[in-house]
Amino acid sequence: MAHNQPVSWVQRLKDHCAENRLDEPHFQDYSDPRGIRTAWSSGVFVNGKEYRAPLWRDYRFLDQCHEEAAEVALKSLLQQRMQNASSSQYYGHGYGTSR
Repeated sequence: MAHNQPVSWVQRLKDHCAENRLDEPHFQDYSDPRGIRTAWSSGVFVNGKEYRAPLWRDYRFLDQCHEEAAEVALKSLLQQRMQNASSSQYYGHGYGTSR
């Protein structure tokens, strides 16, 4: 019996962009030299806006930075979509004229 892995944040973000006709997400990695080690983080660009991972990590965990950036982006995009839907419902009713 196979154990199903949860869908990654990166894949969920890519799916969301495809479903909503947005350009595919583009990841950008950042490094910050800290003494003898270098810390890494990531951001993802969606629809012209960058969403950054909140944490800096060792390079071997850069995939986790991508996941964090994708999570930040997807949650923000979904929140914006909900806000746009609720404001269009509010402003879309009750202002017509009748004869």
